[in-house]
Amino acid sequence: MEYQLKKLVTHYRKSLQIKPENLVVYEKIAELYYEQGELDKTLEFCQEALQIQPDLASVPKVLNKMLQTLGFEGEEITAFQNLLQSKLDYESFDILLSRSQTVKTPTDVKTWKDAIVLGYDFKEKKQWDEAITAYMKAIEIEPSLSFSYFTLNYIINYCFTPELNQLERIIAFYYQLIQRRLTSPYAYVVLGDMLTKQGKVSEAIIAYKVAINKTIHLNQNITNKYINSPKIDDVSFLIIGMGKAGTFSLYYYLCQHPQIIPATDKELHFFNKNFDLGVDWYLAHFPPLPVEGGFLTGEATPWYLGSDEVEKKVFQLFPKIKLIAILRNPVDRAISHYYMNLKLMKEHRTLEVAMTSELETLKEIIDLTQVSEKYWQTEKGYLWFGLYFYFLEKWMAIFPREQFLILRSEDLYNQTNKTMKQVYDFLEITDYSLSAHPKVNSGSYSKTNNKLRQKIDDFFHPYNQKLEDYLGMKFNWK
Repeated sequence: MEYQLKKLVTHYRKSLQIKPENLVVYEKIAELYYEQGELDKTLEFCQEALQIQPDLASVPKVLNKMLQTLGFEGEEITAFQNLLQSKLDYESFDILLSRSQTVKTPTDVKTWKDAIVLGYDFKEKKQWDEAITAYMKAIEIEPSLSFSYFTLNYIINYCFTPELNQLERIIAFYYQLIQRRLTSPYAYVVLGDMLTKQGKVSEAIIAYKVAINKTIHLNQNITNKYINSPKIDDVSFLIIGMGKAGTFSLYYYLCQHPQIIPATDKELHFFNKNFDLGVDWYLAHFPPLPVEGGFLTGEATPWYLGSDEVEKKVFQLFPKIKLIAILRNPVDRAISHYYMNLKLMKEHRTLEVAMTSELETLKEIIDLTQVSEKYWQTEKGYLWFGLYFYFLEKWMAIFPREQFLILRSEDLYNQTNKTMKQVYDFLEITDYSLSAHPKVNSGSYSKTNNKLRQKIDDFFHPYNQKLEDYLGMKFNWK
């Protein structure tokens, strides 16, 4: 029965390549994934359908069945549908649940939803050990969804540094899950990250490779071609920047293409933070590429572009790699960067104080290519990372111009299909029509004071002109 279901999914997914907006097919695929118990995939196809036609009646029926299976009721179901229509944001899922119910203590936890609500509350209070315990409980109760895995990994990788006994507890927990065979492939990624933190690089490599292998076998578009083909270890492309300019959306769109096989994670931070772990650790995050079939793989760490010496390390390992930089109006990028740090509680100043401080500091630096440690003691780089000209000049001193594709963030959102065709042409893969263009990992915040915005714009004006002259392309940022 399972084999027949997989054949049907493969058949329907092929038909989407011919007619990507066929909503009936999305309904059928979502139903089939639901029958297979692959709830993440069910959500994915429901969401894509809702992006195309938000009032579609048939797909929410599949969604309703799945949510009812997971214990959702009444208004929660409606709220979740609205969430899927808006954007892909795992934290929004936690917020949705926390608004719909209250869980006060661990003894109140009866369902996986209770555990997530409690975990979110602990996370907001920075009670990290308690938050980790709550999300582990959510995974234990309902291991088929990835929400809890992503949040748990985020807490451990970005919010605090766990102690050795905490790492050992989490690793033991994941090994127990794996033995029960009740886990998402992403669990192996989290396990690999934990083992890496312990310094067990060889064991981490094994975990990442298992994650890749399991993910490959869930992808019906490529399985048959992939299994029987000889393979090589290689990385085809890097999205090198810039942060808060749309790299998440670009990578998400690109990974919808049937010739792109994703890495274990979008951002691997190998060349700017983890280079000492070795190239074998890095390559373990990617699927070995079949010699035939035109498959590609890559990652998107947006801070590569502005990080010291990264370009030399990339050239050392992958001198022929294709490089993509997506650049956003640096004023908008700086403001978005500020609000991201504010949300992560890495910033406590007002927007005006933070921007004014950095403007004054940068004015005192004669050579902007040489920013001292003193600068980073007070500033967060909101304006610094918008000086695209200096970063691209360093990269292009090593890599030839033809290995770069430079995109405008504004074009990605306003002319998505046209922009993605540029990407496909650059990577030399077939054209592919996206069925939906959700903004991924996008933020929202209040409008900036016009006077402050003009001051930041005046600062960037000469650097934007340098960028246009250097690249021979217009950005028209106002």
